[in-house]
Amino acid sequence: CCFLGCSSSSDPTRRDLATAQQLASDPNLPENLRPFYQRLYWEGDSNATLNRMRLASAAIQGEHWQHAERALDEALRDIETLGPADERSRKALSEFHAEDIKKFKGEPYERSMAYFLRGLLYLRTRDWSNARACFKSVQIQNISSGIETEDSKIQNLPWASADWLEGWCNRQLHEPSEAERCWKRATLAHLAPPSDSDRILCVALLGWGPIKIPEGKQGEQLAYRKAPSQTTQVRVRSNSSFQSIPLADDLYLQATGRGLRQMDVVNKEKAETKEGMQTAGNVLTMGGAGATVGGAVVGDTTVAAAGLGAFAAGMATQGVASTMNPKADTRTWDLLPARIGILSLTPVSSKHTLLF
Repeated sequence: CCFLGCSSSSDPTRRDLATAQQLASDPNLPENLRPFYQRLYWEGDSNATLNRMRLASAAIQGEHWQHAERALDEALRDIETLGPADERSRKALSEFHAEDIKKFKGEPYERSMAYFLRGLLYLRTRDWSNARACFKSVQIQNISSGIETEDSKIQNLPWASADWLEGWCNRQLHEPSEAERCWKRATLAHLAPPSDSDRILCVALLGWGPIKIPEGKQGEQLAYRKAPSQTTQVRVRSNSSFQSIPLADDLYLQATGRGLRQMDVVNKEKAETKEGMQTAGNVLTMGGAGATVGGAVVGDTTVAAAGLGAFAAGMATQGVASTMNPKADTRTWDLLPARIGILSLTPVSSKHTLLF
């Protein structure tokens, strides 16, 4: 058994580092998960949620289901408890702290995916009620709090895959009318409802998710780019026939269709303040240097002294400006897929073979 808790301080303590060292050779942990557990302790509480998300993705890929469930449960707890009242979130509003000083909670698409993956794990154990609750929460996290501008539109794209899977859970819970409502919403993304005889569920997670990058003169705006080498199709061989898995959600579109973040506005104001102080500092420094030299040449000590004062004020202003940090937070849950696909099938025999 391995606990996922690290110290509550933002930076790793000596005890955290010692724990990380022990995890490097812990025989009770799957070898491919040890680096993720180590990173959880190395990077402290500030990145704990992010590292739990990464650990969950790696555990799912390695079919270490209990590790994935525990990591996602801890990440979802963090998501629900972290908010604007958090001390480090308040610090991120200051001109003198970069946005990434706050505890990582993730952008809406990352939080939605945490619930989506936990829902899939509940499906695996046929816990239909908890799975349905997770798929509902996918949509709740998707509610936009962004600001629409000419360059940044709010699209509010629903998660069709979550709607479809919520419908699947409703059918298992004998709530057909609720299931039909969910599947009706999912058809907007060309996901057809299952037939009454479908008992096999295929969920495909394809490619690599969007990558966060800083934009703007001082990296103050959060932007995204697509990861290269995207898989565009998955085919399933069901016994002797082939079927393509319909693709629904695109995480790049989910990430970029949310308008301007509140922190983008804050970071822009930080950048403008820093740029203004840099300009003022340059003017004072250059003007002061000129006045000092000019006063010395003509023997005017008053002008020279004033020039020195302006030069010193300019240097001080530049010094303050250099400590300001408007950079956007580009920490990324980098093990997410690019696309989500869903297909349901009717078993044709007691032994049904699927090949991807």
